[in-house]
Amino acid sequence: MDDRRDWTPRRSVLSDVSRRRALTLMGAGAIGLAGGGAAGAELTKPIMSTWPVGVQLWSVNAELHKDAPGTLKALKANGYDVVETAGLAGLTAPAFRRVLDDSGLTCPSAHVPMAVLLSDLDPCIEEAHALGCQYLVCASPRPPPSFKMTGDWVSAMKRAMTLDAWKSNADELARIAPSVTKAGLKFAYHNHFMEFIDHDGVKGYDLIVRATDPAHLRLEIDLGWVLVGGADPLDVLVKHADRVDMLHIKDFVRDPDQSLGWRSVDVGQGLIDWRPVLGAARRQGVKYLFVEQEAPYVKPVFSSLAAARGFLTAL
Repeated sequence: MDDRRDWTPRRSVLSDVSRRRALTLMGAGAIGLAGGGAAGAELTKPIMSTWPVGVQLWSVNAELHKDAPGTLKALKANGYDVVETAGLAGLTAPAFRRVLDDSGLTCPSAHVPMAVLLSDLDPCIEEAHALGCQYLVCASPRPPPSFKMTGDWVSAMKRAMTLDAWKSNADELARIAPSVTKAGLKFAYHNHFMEFIDHDGVKGYDLIVRATDPAHLRLEIDLGWVLVGGADPLDVLVKHADRVDMLHIKDFVRDPDQSLGWRSVDVGQGLIDWRPVLGAARRQGVKYLFVEQEAPYVKPVFSSLAAARGFLTAL
C-alpha cells in the first residue's frame, strides 16, 4: 500500500535463499517434529491454519468507494476474515465499523501515512479505536519538502528518499511511537522498496530499526516490496524476528516495461518461495497476514484475491 500512489535484487532472491539459511530453517522444523507434543503437532498442520486470512483494503480501494458494504461482503464471501484499512472510503470510522460488523469482518490494523500521523495523530488514534484496531501502522514515509510528484508515486519516492529523509522519518517515528503505545494501541511501520536502497552502506530500514524502541514500534514487513528493493524477504523476516508482528503478502515478477522493472502478480505466481517464508513466520509468532494486490490489475481484483487465498490455504 502507498499514497499514490501506484534494481534488481541480488540474483534471483527467494529462489536463491542461502544454503545456510535453508539448512537453518530445515533444522528448526526437524527439531520441532522430532520433539513431538504441541510444537511438533503445530508444524504438521497446514501453514495457513495458524492465521485468519487477511486482506489489505488498498487492493479494493476503487471498489470500496463505489460500494463499501458490497465490497466488504464480497471479501467475506471470498474467504477473508480480517482486513487492514487504507483510508475509509469517505466514511467516518464509526460508520465504517458498522459496515465491517455487518459483513462479518474484523479490522485489527489501520494504515495511515506518516504525514497524516504527524499532523493529526490524536484523530488517527481515535479512528483506530473506533474501528476496533489493535495496531496503528505508519503506511509510508514522509518525503522531504522538496518532493515533486513527477511520474508515478514509486518512482518519485525512489528519487526523494535520501539518507537525510530517512533520518528525519526515523527520528519522527521514535518521537511519536510512545504516544501511540500510551493510547493503548500497538504502533508499526510498513515498508515499501525504498527502505532497502543502499546509501553508501546505510539503508533507511536499518535507520528506522536502530532509532526506535521495539516496545513502541513493531514491524509490518511487506515481503513483495522487500523483493523489489533488492533484499531477500526471508532474510529480512528472520533478521527482525523479535519485532515482526504482521506481514503483507504480495508477489512480483521482473518486467522491464514497468517503471521499477517489476510487476505485481497473483500470490504464488511470482519469485517468492512462500512455504519457507510462511513457515518462518509461524515459528516466529507473526500475528497477522494481509494479502495485497498491487496495480497494474490485469484481471478483476477479486479474481486475484481468490487465487491468492486458494494458493495460500493449499500450502
